[in-house]
Amino acid sequence: METENRSFSPDQMMETLQLAAQIIMESGGETFRAEETVCRMGAGFGLQQVESFAVPSGLFISYRTADGRLETSVRRVHPGRTDLTKVNQVNGISRQAAAGRLSAEEALQQLKALDMLRKTPAGFGALGAAAVCAAGFCFLFRGNWPEALLAAAIAALVQGIRLFSERMHGHGIISNILGGLLTAFLPALAAGWIPELMTEAVVAGALMPLVPGVAMANAVQDSLRGDMFSGLSHGAQALLTACLIAGGALLSPPLLRLLKGGGL
Repeated sequence: METENRSFSPDQMMETLQLAAQIIMESGGETFRAEETVCRMGAGFGLQQVESFAVPSGLFISYRTADGRLETSVRRVHPGRTDLTKVNQVNGISRQAAAGRLSAEEALQQLKALDMLRKTPAGFGALGAAAVCAAGFCFLFRGNWPEALLAAAIAALVQGIRLFSERMHGHGIISNILGGLLTAFLPALAAGWIPELMTEAVVAGALMPLVPGVAMANAVQDSLRGDMFSGLSHGAQALLTACLIAGGALLSPPLLRLLKGGGL
């Protein structure tokens, strides 16, 4: 295994470590997990003095090769679609590499295949997951089957709009505002035909798939581990997303009044 890694060029070795950390961060993983993955994989490949520093928007890696050369790299990290399954798969690859059961070349091949799979657009499974999530939370908020079905339909619609925006390379600001607007406007509109509808339960259930839970969890974990920069960055991201969703929801009452002819 060590012979295979020695024949692997420093650039390819660096690409392996970069790609592993990048997939973790762009899939919603924590920065400390990306740093630890780089260090453990580097040690498993026989590298010395492996150091990694990750922030939500960038990744810095350095190590010393067997012949004493110091290699350093910087890679820009862009926000991606949250997929914790991919994070778990990278963890599996890194564990095998750290244990010496996987060479750097084999790890790079697996990571490239995983990266190509990660970049494929989300399918209808995302719509179904959003619908199930919305219906489940609607029941938790004391809604019944009519409210749960309506919340599921709205959540699937909003998720479909977000996926379409993602495929068209649209900005997340618009999809968050529009998602908040639809989750508040459509239940209020349906209440005009179904007076006994529990509007609050529908709105609460439909909003839950939009909540930036991963960003909030990462903010807390990073802050507790002493990484205040990443904690503040993830916290600001979660707060901004929540404000955009709430802002969209606040547009619903004036829009309803406008439709009823009452003016803004």
